[in-house]
Amino acid sequence: MQTLEAKQVSKLPFEKIVTSSDLMLPVFEQTSRVAEVDTTVLIRGESGAGKELVAEAIHANSPRRRKPLVIINMAAVSKDLLESELFGHIAGAFTGSTATRKGRFEAAHEGTLFIDEIGDLALECQAKLLRVLETHCVTPVGSNQDRHIDVRVIAATNRDLEKMVREGEFREELYYRLNVVSITLPPLRERPEDIEVLVHHFLDDLSRTYDRPAPVPDTEVMRYLKSYRWPGNVRQLRNCVESMFVLADSPTLTMNDLPAMVRNDRRHDSVWIDIPEGLTLKQIESAVVHQTLDRCRGNRTHAAKLLGVSVRTLQRQLKRRECVPA
Repeated sequence: MQTLEAKQVSKLPFEKIVTSSDLMLPVFEQTSRVAEVDTTVLIRGESGAGKELVAEAIHANSPRRRKPLVIINMAAVSKDLLESELFGHIAGAFTGSTATRKGRFEAAHEGTLFIDEIGDLALECQAKLLRVLETHCVTPVGSNQDRHIDVRVIAATNRDLEKMVREGEFREELYYRLNVVSITLPPLRERPEDIEVLVHHFLDDLSRTYDRPAPVPDTEVMRYLKSYRWPGNVRQLRNCVESMFVLADSPTLTMNDLPAMVRNDRRHDSVWIDIPEGLTLKQIESAVVHQTLDRCRGNRTHAAKLLGVSVRTLQRQLKRRECVPA
């Protein structure tokens, strides 16, 4: 299997990130550069797109790689325990706290703290996190003594933080403190060329895990997997492949092996273009071209691949319809 990272970014190992999409090149390039400097990073992307893998790659290739990488997901921690989880607590700080406990910041001392789903952090806790980022000190719950920490922070979110700032749901000062370098992961639906690569990668991985031969997807099921929109991104695809692997009763995977949720999803559409009523054929063609370009963020090579035409043909169509993007 030839992956993009092996072809393009050989100096930096990305063993866990499997891709063949050119859309991932900026991610690798930015990750490579930011790993070498001790700055705060904000990783953006939909749920399941692989934000944690990027954080792991940054840490593994940074000067802090021999120190711990500590991970905390804001969406998985109750509001009542959040301060204790982040900053620790001393014995007797609250009911049930019979012993002093380090928080995630102290546990990550001299290493990296990855704060996932930072957009879910309660507003009242954001000021305390901001103070830690500015002073490099934590105050455990129940204590009045600061403790110095040396930690690099990487945060991730699947939410629109700019909108949250405008609506008063996220502190502007914290946003700027976190958003020093921003890396955006494209969703899986924007890089369909990755799906077949990932499917075979997951099957090989599962074959080693379960110590049994990997079944082979037939043409129809692979075509379906490649055209499905994967709202849960790579995580959902991995779960789908594992379900098929575990339940398969023959060496070949077919449509019957697909989990019902994926097979019966009415949102599935190999094109998924929104066409308003009342358009002429030429207007529909123009709408398809426009929406495909939007989906590909203006990347004409990728758009041409999705449309099944050459880049030159796409450029001729754009010129003929006078819809060349500025």
